Amino acid sequence: MIKFFRKIRQRLVFENRFNKYLLYAIGEIILVVIGILIALQLNIRREDSKETKAAEKLLIGVQTDLKLEAERIDFLVAYYSKITDGIQQIILNYQEKENNSNKELGKFFLNTLEIRKFSKFNTNYQTLYGSGLLQEIEEKKLSEEIITYYSKQFLEWSLEVYQQKAGAFNFNNNALFNPLDKLKSDESYHSIPNFRLDIRTDFSTNFKEFIKEPDVLNFLADLLHQSELVFNNLKAYKESNLYLSNRIEKYLNK
Repeated sequence: MIKFFRKIRQRLVFENRFNKYLLYAIGEIILVVIGILIALQLNIRREDSKETKAAEKLLIGVQTDLKLEAERIDFLVAYYSKITDGIQQIILNYQEKENNSNKELGKFFLNTLEIRKFSKFNTNYQTLYGSGLLQEIEEKKLSEEIITYYSKQFLEWSLEVYQQKAGAFNFNNNALFNPLDKLKSDESYHSIPNFRLDIRTDFSTNFKEFIKEPDVLNFLADLLHQSELVFNNLKAYKESNLYLSNRIEKYLNK
């Protein structure tokens, strides 16, 4: 092909047809430029296709992370629901509307001190965001929804506040509470295994009297309010989790 164009140029020069030679040369330059532009466009499309596939792969990872988060949320919903129910039972006992055993009251009370935290499974999101591939998602609203979801902190904050409130109670100021009872173990309270200290599972503290103390009642009322807030935040977070997971599913299947 190059040899063919060279022969045409040589013939035009030999015949002194400079005007046609000039037009031919310009045309040849234009063809070369067009060829380069086409090659660049094809290369850009290939790169865009690679980035789009990489973004979709990370979106699948985000979806997997969301499912793991949903399982953790389900666990925490059951856990803090149990704490909330326990505090309500204690208050009903104080109001003499229920009559639980001392062991049951002890478990209800000590369960409020066991903290379970939540942190986002965001490895794939961090990669998606940090690499700039989030911009490769064609549906910009979905990109915004992903950023909004991972920016929310209200659930983590409510759990932090619960932890602070649960840790604020000073057992040393109350003579009715036996400190060794904090070490006793059951299926849901595991600070120190009881076999290490050979402590029985029965509580020494008289919780029926203990829960009548004003500072204990204030402590429990404060925790009840916070545990209900945590519980509501968990439900709200689960809803937003499922919504985003479904949005990503629809985007990947379109």
